[in-house]
Amino acid sequence: MANDDHIARLKNGVDAWNAWRDENPDIRPDLYQANLRGANLSGANLNEANLGGANLSEADFIRASLFRANLCG
Repeated sequence: MANDDHIARLKNGVDAWNAWRDENPDIRPDLYQANLRGANLSGANLNEANLGGANLSEADFIRASLFRANLCG
């Protein structure tokens, strides 16, 4: 299951999420099986995030960065 802290940070909005990612470059976000249906992730730094099994239906990924993100499962 996803890390509850990581999900809460993402739900605070992309600007807050990206600031947290900048402050914590060694953390690999665990969003495994997260319900992100319809989420606005436009411009989000999702590099190296584990998004395996996550519900990404209707989510907005415009200009999101997904370098080395895990989308399998």
